Amino acid sequence: MDKHSTTSEVTTGLQQRPDIAPYARQVGQWVWIEFPGKPNEETRTYLKQSGFRWNPKRNAWQHACGVYRRFDKRGDPRLRYGESYIQAQLEQSA
Repeated sequence: MDKHSTTSEVTTGLQQRPDIAPYARQVGQWVWIEFPGKPNEETRTYLKQSGFRWNPKRNAWQHACGVYRRFDKRGDPRLRYGESYIQAQLEQSA
C-alpha cells in the first residue's frame, strides 16, 4: 500500500493484519483506524509505511486513499459521509 492506494486496496491490505482490522472503518472514501489505546511501535511503523497519518484532532490514523480534500470546518465527516467497519465488510465478502 502507498499514499495513492484506493480504498479497496487499503482494506484488502488490512485483511493481512487481524490486529488492526477490527479498529478500522471506512468514512466516505477514507479509511480511519481508531485504537482503544496507543498501538505498539511495530503497528505504528506499518501504518506509516502504508500511507496512514496520525490526526490528533480526530484521535485516529487516517488514509486518504487518493482522495484529498481540504479541511472541512462544518463538522465531523463521520456524520456527513457515514462510516462502516472494515471487519464487517471483509466478513461479508468472504
